[in-house]
Amino acid sequence: MTTETKQGGPRAATPCLAGLCAGLMRRDLAPGAPWLSTLPVLLGAVLALLLASGMALAVFYDPRAAQASLRFIALEVPAGWIMRGYHVTGAGLGFVLLYVHLFRMLLTRGYRGPAAAGWMLWVTLLAALLLAGWLGFALNGGLGGYWSLIDAISASLALSGPAGGVAMWFFGGAPGDGTLARLLVFHAVLGVAAAGLLWLACAATRQARPAPAGRMVAFWPVYAAQAFAALALLALVFALLMCFAPHWGQGAQSQLPASSLAVPAAVSYPWYLTPLAGLTALFPGAGGHALAVIAAAAALYALPWLDRSGGGAPGGLYRALTWLLGLDVLGLGLSAVCPLAAGLQILLFVWFFIHFLVLTPAVTAMEAA
Repeated sequence: MTTETKQGGPRAATPCLAGLCAGLMRRDLAPGAPWLSTLPVLLGAVLALLLASGMALAVFYDPRAAQASLRFIALEVPAGWIMRGYHVTGAGLGFVLLYVHLFRMLLTRGYRGPAAAGWMLWVTLLAALLLAGWLGFALNGGLGGYWSLIDAISASLALSGPAGGVAMWFFGGAPGDGTLARLLVFHAVLGVAAAGLLWLACAATRQARPAPAGRMVAFWPVYAAQAFAALALLALVFALLMCFAPHWGQGAQSQLPASSLAVPAAVSYPWYLTPLAGLTALFPGAGGHALAVIAAAAALYALPWLDRSGGGAPGGLYRALTWLLGLDVLGLGLSAVCPLAAGLQILLFVWFFIHFLVLTPAVTAMEAA
């Protein structure tokens, strides 16, 4: 009887782990990356927490009695209030991280050239999370979510053609006992899709990054310490919000039970949906809302081709206009919370599109000259 020596040892038995370790220790990164470069890592951690807490909540959630089941989870299920707090706080923090990351990409022109594919994936991720956030708002079973859903279904049923067919497929027809159950499935699918989109966006951004010149470093241990410190800070902020402001930015109507007899004068949306609500407020009906959303998405998707800088560094005027765009988006969000004068709301809406369609091509071409 003969014995043969096994080759490869632990590495042959765990090729995935060996590949992960090799990738973490590969020297292919430039030193001195800013702390804001950890935002995708933090967003990935928050999405993982949202998926885990969402699966735990889905075990006990009853779409036929949405708010009652959430109350049961918080009061009767062991550690249920923690799971719900994780989900609510994680949703708010996730949008903070995503909005800041997209604003940073705008400010540094991180959407040009080879990075255009990555930018489009980030915009798609934003769209998926906004839809998932609205579905979560409706699934909460509060007064605001109830009437937002009723208005959306009623308006979509009036649509005809392909738009009406898509709306009928999405909502399943008139509101009924199975509506929230159907939306719960879409909410879960969008959560998983968001995780995949985040991975693709990070991979595309990394692939488009130019090869660093000179000394290169590995993620481990150079940037691992930075990522761990950022995660620790995120955990601290997360704990403070969850313990001392568990309902921050959710809207007062989310805490009121849904009722067909109590009709709010205006729906109170969670803070992360208010910019979109302000952008669509000027267009009545589902068709107008859809048109405004499609126009805003088209402007964001077309940004890499609207930029005429030719690869130059952002100038002072471009940066100033980008900061002004950020203030404009904040104003749109404020208009959904506190009604503004009609002229000011129109100005905020028009400025959003003027920035992308007029000012961006003109200023970038001027700075490249």
